[in-house]
Amino acid sequence: MIKGFVMGVAVIIPGFSGGTIAVVLGIYNGFIDAIAGLFKNFKKNFFYLLPFVLGIMIGVVALIVPIRLGFDFIPLPLICLFVGLMLGGMPPILRDAGGKPGPWHIVALVIACAFAVGICFIPVIGNGGMEDAGFPVYLALSGVGALAAAGCIVPGISGSMIAMIFGFYDDVIKAGNDLITFNNFWQSVLVLLAFGIGIIVGFFTIAFVMRALLRKFPKGTYYAIIGFILGSVFSIYYKQAQTMLINPELPVPLQVVLAVTLFAVGFAATFTFCMVSAKKEREIKEKEKASVEAVD
Repeated sequence: MIKGFVMGVAVIIPGFSGGTIAVVLGIYNGFIDAIAGLFKNFKKNFFYLLPFVLGIMIGVVALIVPIRLGFDFIPLPLICLFVGLMLGGMPPILRDAGGKPGPWHIVALVIACAFAVGICFIPVIGNGGMEDAGFPVYLALSGVGALAAAGCIVPGISGSMIAMIFGFYDDVIKAGNDLITFNNFWQSVLVLLAFGIGIIVGFFTIAFVMRALLRKFPKGTYYAIIGFILGSVFSIYYKQAQTMLINPELPVPLQVVLAVTLFAVGFAATFTFCMVSAKKEREIKEKEKASVEAVD
């Protein structure tokens, strides 16, 4: 549930990817398999996914306001904290990629990195505004929801940034706020329902694709994931720089020192967590192997 909580925080921050967090925390393969195989072994996969989903929901609801305040007052240190958390999980990902890359693996990494960087240069397509929207607009909103689902499945791709590009990010956030405050209640329900249907469709579709890629081309897929993550680091800083990366009301040296400190703390925290988790997994596998040998 704590891992899901961290994924939920990543989902609401433009430029960050819930999929990246899943890879960093070592739950990506299991997460994808459970989603893609949900209806094949419903009970097992449902209860596997349940704590993650609850954690994501709690993370979004609990931290959407504090994170927005953080971006208003200390954007650079906050971003550096999250980037440190993200990059601290890279060594295990490189290990899972499995050895020296071949030429095609490098090509996959470069293309994925370029794609993640290129997304942030796409101009905003829509202007939002759902007050007098008709069926075609709601249909388009569902389509954007399906694309935004990539932010939870494909590491390095930000679902919230995709929603921003198509001009629906503010509408969805406003609908969530209006629903809680019972303002424009039914319109808010329609907006969230249309967006949610798209997310569910995209969620399962992309999960099937990623599972197939991980099974047929595991090494190339992992190097593409690494490319997406590296490209997203640039996108994160670039996206925030469009508004205000440095708060002019605070001393710049203080912000820089705080940013470097939080980056180091974030990197160390994730790196240590991944190492401890890997050690624990090895111990569990060794115990299971010893138990099987004892039975034999």
